[in-house]
Amino acid sequence: MRSWRQKIVGGALALCAALPAWPASGPGGQPPGRSVRMTTLPDGYRIAYRWTDAKDVVRSIQLEIPRRALEESEHALGFPIEDLRRHLLEAEARIRRQMGLAAIDIARETASGASGPGGFQVSQAPAKDFEIAFRPARPAGEAEVADLVAAFERRWQASHKEVQARLRGELRKYAGAHGLRLTPGGLAVDYQRLVKVSADRLEPLADAFRRAFGPSRSELLAALHSFVLAIPYRPIPPVDDGRFRSGLDVPLRVLVDDNGDCDSKSVLFAALWLKLSHCRVILIRVPEHMLAGVAVPFVRGSTLTIQSISYALVELSCGGPARPGEISSYTAAALARGDYRYMIVS
Repeated sequence: MRSWRQKIVGGALALCAALPAWPASGPGGQPPGRSVRMTTLPDGYRIAYRWTDAKDVVRSIQLEIPRRALEESEHALGFPIEDLRRHLLEAEARIRRQMGLAAIDIARETASGASGPGGFQVSQAPAKDFEIAFRPARPAGEAEVADLVAAFERRWQASHKEVQARLRGELRKYAGAHGLRLTPGGLAVDYQRLVKVSADRLEPLADAFRRAFGPSRSELLAALHSFVLAIPYRPIPPVDDGRFRSGLDVPLRVLVDDNGDCDSKSVLFAALWLKLSHCRVILIRVPEHMLAGVAVPFVRGSTLTIQSISYALVELSCGGPARPGEISSYTAAALARGDYRYMIVS
């Protein structure tokens, strides 16, 4: 007896196709007058930074990063791609069983309607929710079988719309549990959550800044800005070593690797400034680039007014020295034409 086997790919996999969101690019290079010395400890790293700010003042700071804190922060953001695929396939199979739309249910319904009871035997491959076999219980021609398979495929494809909303809800929950959020353009970092969580992890570094540069917010801002700006630029792909993080490294990883792209450095700046000042901070996205804004009255230069609050703009990856309030011509042009988005993160 011949059998016809139809393997169905779950609609869950289609949701994986739109993962990348907000690519980032920017300049690279090691600023002159800067040095970094790292010592590997049994339980982490000790890093000594020395750099020159925009006023040619030499600054230095030292911090220790526990290995466990680094691992926990990285584990909280992103996921292995295969884990997401497996989760969505399992979620789709569960949703279909609950809705009576499993592949075996649709196959039986289609076979019954096409040829009457007993015309075809329908079976499902063990442990494979999306693999169906049709076996004729009586003589059947090729055309009849082809019509049955085509009818099954049409009904299967139509069923995707019925499970899609619940499946997107599963993706939204999965993303939220891994520091991400579902957007119309795919999965993106939950910047507000990441900044707040990172601020707590950066408290030892914030204490080191206060000891080194005093309580003045203007002095702390100048020191922090020049510190982050001097970190070399490195583009980060959306998927790195099999793990999806939407093209972002967490602040502790930026510090340990001593590099990062514009949004990774912006998150580091925003989280540390939040811990240092408790002032409102925004992240601003222009095409292929990100910068920050801080609600302080003592910075002169470029600002952006959001909800009646003026934010001094802070470039963290602009290819050269800068002070708070100084922005690149590229950023200025994008802001002038209104080609930007912002997010209040504190």
